[in-house]
Amino acid sequence: MNLTTLSLEQRVAYLSPLASQLQEAITRSDQLVILDQLPIVQEFLQISSPLHIFFEGTHPDYDYAIKSIIAIGEAPIVFNQVFTKEYHFEQLHDLLDQLLELDYFYRNNGGIVGYHVNILKLIANQYPSIFPESSHYLHPEGTILEESPLLDQQMVRWGLESLPHLAEMYPVGGAGERLNLIDEETGESLPVAKLPFLGRTLLEGIIRDLQAREYLYYKLFDKQLTTPLALMTSVEKNNHRHILNICKTHHWFGRESKNFYFFIQPQVPALTSEGHWSLSAPLKLTLKPSGHGAIWKLAAEQGIFSWFESQQRFYCLVRQINNPLAGTDQALLAFTGWGCHQQKAFGFLSCERLLNHSEGTNIVIETKSDDQSCYCLTNIEYTEFQQRGIQEVAKEKGSPFSCYPANTNILFAHLSSIQQALEKCSIPGQLINMKSQVPFIDPTGHLTQVLGGRLESTMQNIADHLVDCFAHPLNKEQLKNDLKTFILFNRREKTISTTKNLYKPNYPSLSTPEQAYYDLLKNHYDLFKTSCQWTVPTWSSFEDYLIEGPSVIILFHPGLGPLYQVIKQKIRGGSFKKGSELQLEIAEVDIQNLTIDGSLLIESSSPLGHYQTPNLLTYGQESRCTLHHVIIKNQGINRDKSNSYWKNQLIRNEEVKIILGEGAEFYAESITLEGSHQFEVPPYHSLTLKRTTDGQWQAIQKKITHPSWQWKYTFSSNHAIELSYDNF
Repeated sequence: MNLTTLSLEQRVAYLSPLASQLQEAITRSDQLVILDQLPIVQEFLQISSPLHIFFEGTHPDYDYAIKSIIAIGEAPIVFNQVFTKEYHFEQLHDLLDQLLELDYFYRNNGGIVGYHVNILKLIANQYPSIFPESSHYLHPEGTILEESPLLDQQMVRWGLESLPHLAEMYPVGGAGERLNLIDEETGESLPVAKLPFLGRTLLEGIIRDLQAREYLYYKLFDKQLTTPLALMTSVEKNNHRHILNICKTHHWFGRESKNFYFFIQPQVPALTSEGHWSLSAPLKLTLKPSGHGAIWKLAAEQGIFSWFESQQRFYCLVRQINNPLAGTDQALLAFTGWGCHQQKAFGFLSCERLLNHSEGTNIVIETKSDDQSCYCLTNIEYTEFQQRGIQEVAKEKGSPFSCYPANTNILFAHLSSIQQALEKCSIPGQLINMKSQVPFIDPTGHLTQVLGGRLESTMQNIADHLVDCFAHPLNKEQLKNDLKTFILFNRREKTISTTKNLYKPNYPSLSTPEQAYYDLLKNHYDLFKTSCQWTVPTWSSFEDYLIEGPSVIILFHPGLGPLYQVIKQKIRGGSFKKGSELQLEIAEVDIQNLTIDGSLLIESSSPLGHYQTPNLLTYGQESRCTLHHVIIKNQGINRDKSNSYWKNQLIRNEEVKIILGEGAEFYAESITLEGSHQFEVPPYHSLTLKRTTDGQWQAIQKKITHPSWQWKYTFSSNHAIELSYDNF
């Protein structure tokens, strides 16, 4: 029997029952009996082949893998006779091991045969929706951040109080093909985790965000938390090795290595648009990451959920590595606070979606029958819009935003609810995108490049299996409150700006590091202008920023807040001249009426605390800096040079730099610092710039045993976080 002569639909019809039979078979022997009865297997094995030599004494698992490929009609391609006659049995062993890994991961879907059938269904647009045709779409109803300050403060407090029961998971296995990252020394292609955004890897950035929330908890409750982290890596571009090296190089970010759990995203074979398996070389499958939907199944099977629960962590925050804006201000604390306090099963942090942009959308699917109405808050990928009947319609006439919100891949999950959903579907959101070129070796041994793709899955679509049913239709308020799932809306500029694409002149700048950096600076600019009451220059357009650089650079460690309501109490009043720069790699500052005309850099070796053991960070006894009525005047950044702003690689003519050792303090009041100065304060010393009678200043340094002042953090009656200055 020659399956290649059949249409995709005919192949699906023929192979689907076989996939079900193999899935239901109890033992490997039972599966082999099923395969051995197939005419296509019998016919192929009658042909003289080097595979016969391999079969002699082979393990039943290998026997099964070979016969599965024969059964789906792909043996002439995968076990190409042109090459197997050379007895490349070592390569054949490797290929069969890869097939068995695929079979194990997709065992609940029919293994190798099921994987093949699912791809054929998707190519043929035959994949059945889990929702009936009678379903229709509703705009999701949810709470809107910054609409009610009192509710925002309450949600943030809930988020902080829930931190002891929260774990975090990061899918960090992205290949970053569109970024074209290359190691300048070795020429090695690098994964997205190595992108040097702001001069540090993206992984370091999201862990800094996490530690800022832990630090804020410590300040409020006088207790240090260490959130357990699970990271899903991949073998693509040696991603797993790079992630481990980042963690080791940074001494596990001041945490113990036991607080990290690494698991590897499976690799799956690519198929051509004609439904044939792609090989890049003889007996070498074209393998690609399986998609983030694998995260839940892997977390359950590899004991990650149990590991979380053993530490009393019953909820989880999931965020992707390529969105450095996700930690801005209050969103993550409010998001997890709402989910935990309301005991929700799953949640989406969302924002406005740009029209005609490659982002999925969050949507409610309503399904009505005679006796009930069922609701599912979920995600639809942009690649499925046409198939699912989603149209690119503006929110209102002339708006750049869609009528539906964006899926940002910032997710909240209740662990036991996810495990229940996995019983219904172990790999959610299966889809295929046939827009890439993949290699194809035909049965004659001819290599070409053709359109192809692999079976992907989406982590957010586990929500498809968290459905609520009611005896009556729900109104908008009920949709907002009565589902086991929820959505929280935030302003787009404070929620998402990704680093997916290499910036190219005359091409859209969305999803590039340049745009993400620009959006980050704009948030900081607005914070200083509106909340901190600074006088600032006119904000530059994106086009002017690319040519001249930003009108002002404001960067700070997230531990400074991360909440804007905290930062505005630490930094009160000041002004920037155009082209100026302020970088605060420190958490505890007392800044009032600071004028900057040039560059001011304040760096602490341990912004959040001190190290009791060589590499273990303990929050508290931080470095501190006080600047009252200080004027900084220098030539700052050399704008005539080629500066890489988003990498924070800047060339300066002059700068004032304050470097603080562990537990060190710096104090200056009513002085002017002109030109370049560098002040380096040793650990547990204070340096005071004292104004002299002639209007100059002198530096006085002394040893200290404990901080001379601190910000005392408390909750007000309306749940706002208030800081009070406390002298020791």
